[in-house]
Amino acid sequence: MLDRIFIPRDLRASLRKTLLWSLIVAFLAAIVTQVMYGHYFPEIYARFGHRLLVYGFLVTLIVAMPFIAIFFSMTMRLSTMNSQLKEIARRDGLTGLLNRTALEKIVRDRSAEPREAGADDDALILIDIDHFKTINDTHGHAAGDHVLRMVAVCIVGNVFERDHVARIGGEEFAVYLLGAGPTGAVEAAERIRAALEENKSYFEGKVIRVTASIGGALYPQEADFGAIFQGADFALYRAKRGGRNQCEFNGLPGIWHTPEEKSGLDDSDAA
Repeated sequence: MLDRIFIPRDLRASLRKTLLWSLIVAFLAAIVTQVMYGHYFPEIYARFGHRLLVYGFLVTLIVAMPFIAIFFSMTMRLSTMNSQLKEIARRDGLTGLLNRTALEKIVRDRSAEPREAGADDDALILIDIDHFKTINDTHGHAAGDHVLRMVAVCIVGNVFERDHVARIGGEEFAVYLLGAGPTGAVEAAERIRAALEENKSYFEGKVIRVTASIGGALYPQEADFGAIFQGADFALYRAKRGGRNQCEFNGLPGIWHTPEEKSGLDDSDAA
């Protein structure tokens, strides 16, 4: 409530609040002038009362307005700085993606929102760069940082704007897919995997290729974040154990892992 009264959101709101509070202060000054002169100087008030009220109102308005304007300007700047600091706290410093804490809050807030009956479930996928330590050991940590930024851009470019991408560990990323359903989640995971495999990262004249293992799980409404995260992590472990550079999903029987598998299933069904 106090934020709405004293912290303007933009310049137009600041001007409105400055004018409003200046008028309020000037009006109060006029009332004080009336009471003071009416009680202590009744003869002067009886003769010049109207003028005193007008002068008191105008003088107070002129004096108060710049000070009130400065106050609201400062509060607006402080509010902007506070918002920027909050946004910085939500972001990974290297890639600019969300951090794990911010992602968990988004997921929990989403779980509390009402959804339409029959809407597709959300999904959580975990992405782990294969043999990332080898990249650091071979090309140096600067190259490793370059690869992490490249991977972040590649992931963001292969999901929808509504989805949320985070870096949750050294070389581990997560994507919270909104309303993807099983098919959309699997297709998004494979799209990211294929894009990373095809991408070439150039660093100091050298080409660095990366692949990633991906594990995912559906995230029904009001599900426990820890349990879903563990399910996606189990799927990620299977992807690594199965040879890396592949996608696995937890609890999705009958769902293909790649578009090629889907094509093969469709062909077999047609036959």
